[in-house]
Amino acid sequence: MNETVRTREPETLPARAYWADEYWQLDRREIWARTWVLVAAALDFRAAGDYVATTAAGMPVLVIKAEDGIRAFHNVCRHRASPLVLDDRGHVEKLTCPYHSWRYGFDGTLLNAPSTNIDKSEYGLFRVRCETWRGLVFVCLSGETPPLDEWMREVSDAAVRYPLEKMHLARKLSLDAEINWKTYADNYAEGWHVPTIHPGLNASLDMASYRIDTTGLVLQTHSARARDGGMTGGLWIWRLPGLFLNIYNWGMSVEQIEPLGPRRTRLNFRYFFNEPQKADDDILNWSVTVAREDIAICERVQKNLEAGIYDRGRLSLVFENGVIQFQQMVEAAYRRNAL
Repeated sequence: MNETVRTREPETLPARAYWADEYWQLDRREIWARTWVLVAAALDFRAAGDYVATTAAGMPVLVIKAEDGIRAFHNVCRHRASPLVLDDRGHVEKLTCPYHSWRYGFDGTLLNAPSTNIDKSEYGLFRVRCETWRGLVFVCLSGETPPLDEWMREVSDAAVRYPLEKMHLARKLSLDAEINWKTYADNYAEGWHVPTIHPGLNASLDMASYRIDTTGLVLQTHSARARDGGMTGGLWIWRLPGLFLNIYNWGMSVEQIEPLGPRRTRLNFRYFFNEPQKADDDILNWSVTVAREDIAICERVQKNLEAGIYDRGRLSLVFENGVIQFQQMVEAAYRRNAL
């Protein structure tokens, strides 16, 4: 007698994965050090000496305009490990360490080490891979990760009809949250919560049309039609683990997760409009409101993940296929270096 075997709903990641340091170190080494991370726009670098300082995989990174292009290095002096720049962005005429005045060229070469008799050629800055895609600047800490164009191939295919490089940047902002980055990613990976958490977004979208399509462990696309009278429909493209292209009829927000620790995450947003005169503050504020609603529920979830009551749950095969894909990606990375 043949019986239909029902696929059982998979378990979630363990709660400990959302706060314990050993998992944070795995995240840094096996996920974030192997990914391309959006750090700036090419337009942020107009003159030699313009720079942006950020983190990738929890490590300090300096991106700077050299005479021959944009370069990236670890924001670490080779003398005694001081940061080379202290602000998130700015301009320097000379790249001089503020601690003991070691000076570097914009190509990373050590030019001057006061009162120190060393071979300067051996003490250049630690280089970081840096490439550009459609006017956006990315860095990657791993030499094994494919080139950026190849890494972004599925995104390019999904967003081929949306000319980001022709859009107009209207606003940049960052939101900090007291959460593990995976708590936010789990939330992004499903639309099940939209009616309960996002009243404004729910009023705009026809949730009956909401669907999530997954591609391997690299790409996730969400789509929904606009509700009659709603502000916008949407197409949300996620290049795992943490780059989001949120596409609307007015333009696009490009979002990058920046993990800062096992319980701290920064969300970096860039808002692009199809036409500069359509950069409507109401739309921008609406989008930020949705992000803050996500952060609020994620912070409540984070507290309970750390409380010692909950360990694992079950994921819906109907509504959480995106969460399943994301957590499978995380588990595959953990298997590379099992605890």
